[in-house]
Amino acid sequence: MIPRNDHLWIGLAVSVFVTAVAYFLFLQLGDWFSVSAGRSVVFKPRTLALLAICVNVLPMNVFRRTYRTRAMKGLMIGVMVLAAVWFWVYGRELLNG
Repeated sequence: MIPRNDHLWIGLAVSVFVTAVAYFLFLQLGDWFSVSAGRSVVFKPRTLALLAICVNVLPMNVFRRTYRTRAMKGLMIGVMVLAAVWFWVYGRELLNG
């Protein structure tokens, strides 16, 4: 039986939404660390963006357990696009040394 909400576009929307929310939460977490430590704690934006992309493992596991294969395909397409954008933005800086 195919689940009701098993669509490609749902996976794409979830991947973008989860990544954006995780990125802004990581930025806020860095600010909280700075305030609680009493000194400046700086995380590089490229590291926070990569961690935000990696948070998509959580909805991927939910889609896998509930047999939402089309939504999982959309999620993976979204993650691959976000990873390619990340590499396009930050990869040149990493490869040039």
